Amino acid sequence: MGILDLMLGKTSPGEQGIEGQSYTLPKETHDFVYPVAVRRDELEAFAELVEAEADAPPLTDASNDLQSVFDGLVGEGGVDATELAEQLRKPRQAVEPMIETWQDAVDQDIGVVYARIGAHENLLAFVQFCKQRDEDDSDPFELPESFTDAAALLKRLEEGTDTQYRALVHTDLLPEN
Repeated sequence: MGILDLMLGKTSPGEQGIEGQSYTLPKETHDFVYPVAVRRDELEAFAELVEAEADAPPLTDASNDLQSVFDGLVGEGGVDATELAEQLRKPRQAVEPMIETWQDAVDQDIGVVYARIGAHENLLAFVQFCKQRDEDDSDPFELPESFTDAAALLKRLEEGTDTQYRALVHTDLLPEN
């Protein structure tokens, strides 16, 4: 048994006619990801967008008004405005730990982040949610000036995850699910 066997786990003969050994790694501690090159300023801009959305008056401030409207439209108890407001917070809750982990990982102008399957979709949903809030005249939320850099990160992720190439990394390097 060699040092790689001790570090990586069980080996088996190479697959698909490839000479060498294949290593079986535990699924509990490893995951397939898309390595994506990003700019630090794009990560900072996205973090700024997350912070701006978190700091904006929550939509729950209007939950009593919304509840009155829902009760009038669909009958009392048909729609719970508080539950709806909680659903509206989910896009930020999905991206916040991802952006924080990526900021910690990229300490130079350009770096590589590991995007799990679904990362692009979560970021896209959050950006769309923020744009909707920005366009709503009754919502005081405004997109930060750095929004174009945040959108550039989204574009990089779209391009980086639109491939068959994935890497296998230890889950310690990844944001919480």
